[in-house]
Amino acid sequence: MNITFSKNSSSQAITNEEFEEFENLIGYKLPEDYKNFMLEYNGGIVNEWEFVKHVNYPKGEQGIVRLFSIEYGFAGMEQMHRRYFDLLPKGYITIGHTYSSGSIIISLNNDDTYGNIKEWIDEDMDILDLSPSFTQLLNDQVLIKKQ
Repeated sequence: MNITFSKNSSSQAITNEEFEEFENLIGYKLPEDYKNFMLEYNGGIVNEWEFVKHVNYPKGEQGIVRLFSIEYGFAGMEQMHRRYFDLLPKGYITIGHTYSSGSIIISLNNDDTYGNIKEWIDEDMDILDLSPSFTQLLNDQVLIKKQ
């Protein structure tokens, strides 16, 4: 992982049981790499987020700004799930935001898209491919030096 995360001030670590409770709430199993990240970090804000971009999008708008937490903290996964459930494509949940204020969504469909990460732009319903997995999404982030 090329980037580091700081916790939201009201966030805290979650247990495996809390993670499984969230999976039960949404009715899907989350990918193992995402689960491991959440058990270690439980979401967070990218340090120096204004200088992060996705390697496939050179303008930088698709860089991660924030990953939502489960159970604790501001704008938690439970709240985002309720807010976007009927708006997102079937089998996707939102896990964070990009620099352009798009939603980072992950496929939980039981097909070859499982674990794929996309950006969903709510205003115009556009969906951009970001990375084939959560781990790859983290590896696809590039820190840009301050100019």
